[in-house]
Amino acid sequence: MATATMTPAKVERPLENVKPAKKRDIVADLNAALASHIDLAIAAKQAHWNVRGPNFHGLHELFDQVAEAARAYADDLAERAVALGGIAQGTVEDVSRASALPKMPNSEQRWEPLVKAVHARLVAASAQARESSEGLDDDMATQDVYVEVMRGLDKWAWMLEAHLG
Repeated sequence: MATATMTPAKVERPLENVKPAKKRDIVADLNAALASHIDLAIAAKQAHWNVRGPNFHGLHELFDQVAEAARAYADDLAERAVALGGIAQGTVEDVSRASALPKMPNSEQRWEPLVKAVHARLVAASAQARESSEGLDDDMATQDVYVEVMRGLDKWAWMLEAHLG
């Protein structure tokens, strides 16, 4: 019995037709978002460790969930940057230099200021993702990463906002 040999079809690589300068811009935006999401994860853990008040248990758990989600979003953003031929830049120095998030209070324990601070960071990170997703019609995969990140960030912001009444 004879076997046929098949010629593999040409596989198109992501963004094969996008100019290198635009790829660099996309990777730079992904790295900026990566820095913000690492920052968000650390801020949520700061709130998780220190929160005090009548709704301690619920907020303690919620802040931990926000931190876990932010780490997952950071991972998706970093992996997309590398998939596009870039380098993921997630060192402490990178995060300190590039995060677009507002400052997190580092000596706060009261539940309400911590909820407001983490909420503001979620909203800022979502706005950053929304802005970065604009103009990516020729890279729908990266645009989809940003949409998924925004969907999650907006959900967490809504949950924290519910604590404020």
